[in-house]
Amino acid sequence: MDTKYKDTRLSIRIDPSLKSAAQDVANNMGMDLTTAVKMFLTSMVKEQRLPFTPTGLPTETLQALREAEHHNDYKTYDSAEEMWSDLDV
Repeated sequence: MDTKYKDTRLSIRIDPSLKSAAQDVANNMGMDLTTAVKMFLTSMVKEQRLPFTPTGLPTETLQALREAEHHNDYKTYDSAEEMWSDLDV
């Protein structure tokens, strides 16, 4: 990738509060938002994918789904009363 010429602009529209929050995060990491975006794009090009896994599900739901895939690793109960008793509740 040729970085000799830096004369291209990228213009995006985002919510002002999102921009401000992202600037704060970037500044806390010792960089400006432009540098953070360049790092994102560079990583995307280098890896030929997004540098994160997009998902529409909350983290807790994803964890529950992973646990459900391995349900044999977890204790099971025949009734709610048995579970509550085992939990000493």
